[in-house]
This record gives sequence, structure tokens and C-alpha cells, in this order.
Amino acid sequence: MRVAVVNFNSKENIDDNIILMKKYIYDAINNKVYFIIFPELCLTGYQYYMDNITLLSKEKLDNVIGLFLEFSNKNNIYICFGAPSFNEDKIFNSAIVICPDKTVKKYNKIHLYGDEHKIFSKGTKPLILETEFGKIGFGICYDTISFPELIRYYAYKGVNLYINLSAIYLSDLKSSKDYIKRVIEYHVQSNGIYLASSNACGIQSNEKFLGCSCVVGPDAENEIPIHYYCNSKLSIKPNMFIADIELDENLRLIYDGNRFNQIPDYDIELYKYWYN
Repeated sequence: MRVAVVNFNSKENIDDNIILMKKYIYDAINNKVYFIIFPELCLTGYQYYMDNITLLSKEKLDNVIGLFLEFSNKNNIYICFGAPSFNEDKIFNSAIVICPDKTVKKYNKIHLYGDEHKIFSKGTKPLILETEFGKIGFGICYDTISFPELIRYYAYKGVNLYINLSAIYLSDLKSSKDYIKRVIEYHVQSNGIYLASSNACGIQSNEKFLGCSCVVGPDAENEIPIHYYCNSKLSIKPNMFIADIELDENLRLIYDGNRFNQIPDYDIELYKYWYN
């Protein structure tokens, strides 16, 4: 399965972002990518939208979704991008998944961060996407950084690829890279599945974003728990990074058993008992 993640430098003009997204999608199609992933709120720019929620209307979003549906269906490619989405009087921070079968799935960010509470409503449901390669789960930034419950739920349900959309600010470069590495590598090692993370880059309203989009997962052949399949140096520059992964090559030892013990170590009934 060929996956692409993007260090995406959003502009304040949405039409400029659409043009740039189309360029990356064309590049992905030419490289036979199966699933391209853009960052959190990339359509509007994270900080631009936080400063001005009138940037995007429901009608504009519907037009963008319609455009990408054509690309997806014609070229058999999944397109996932971050954008505000609308349901009656509510706005959600969403991962919008455009599928080749002309369907659209949405994951609404469950754990909102900081001032996001002033704009967005909380999502309540995980999203598991069934594909020919296996099950894929989704989270957005703070969901991934501070709430291991979500990715563990997905892994328990048989997900072998977790997709993370982020808009993480850059403080100093070293500490920021260390921060994202700790988060991603912990989830990969503790769950034994792949994680594809796409993060905003560039500057929006004086906020500088980290980039460092990457695909990380286990090397099952050598039983190595963490391997970077693309952007191992965690570049912060605008770019698309491509990785080839096999979702059935994983180290899901705590869920599926292992050569030492065929009974899975993960015991959900025990954990339920603790909480009750």
C-alpha cells in the first residue's frame, strides 16, 4: 500500500490552497499513491481559520468535496484532508475522507485543544475505514498527542494503520522534533501498528508550524518496533513524502498473541473491571 503525507503550507486564500492540494494530488496519482493525507484544517489554514471563521462556507466546502470526488473516483485514490465541516448549527474540526467509490467519510475531532473550544463542537465517534488493504483509523492532533485511548481502541478493533492530521506549532526546532518523535514512536511501539502523520508547515498569522510529516511503523521481518518509512529526518519544509507499507506486516503482539504466549496480553475485561 503506497501512502503519501504532506508538509502543507496553507495560505489565507482558500482557492490558493485548493490549487496546491490539486498539485500534490496529481503528483500522488503519477506516483501510484493509494492514499494521500493532508494536515489538520489545511483547506483554510489552521491559524487563519481560528482568526476568522468566515473563511469557509458550507457551499464552498461542498464544491471542494465534489471536485476531489472526481479525482478520487477517476484515479482510484483516497484523499484525506482537514477542514471545518458543518452540521446544522455546529462546526466540527474534521478529517474528510474522499473514497474512490464516490462516498465521503468524516471523522470529527473528539478532543479539542485550547481555543478550538470557542469554535468547534466535539466529535464523539471514532472512524474505521474498511479498505482492500485493511482497516484504517483516524485522529486529529490532540487526539493523538494526549489520548492513547483512541488509537488503542482502533488497534483493538483490528486497525493496522492510524492516520493523524495535525497542526503543531514550532517552538525551537530540536525540542519540537523531539516532541513529535516521542508521541509517534510511543504509539507505534506500544500498539505494533503503522502511523501516518501529516502536519502543517510554514507560517500563518505569525505562528510557525512544525511539518515533520512521516509514516512510521514496525519492521516485522526483524521484529524492530519502530521504523521510519519516509521523512526519517523529519523535514519541516513543504513537500510530499511517499511510503510503501504492508498492513499485514505488523507487530500486534499484545492483541494477537505471540510466539511466547498465544493468549493476547491485552485484557479488555480486566481494564473494564478497573474502571467499574
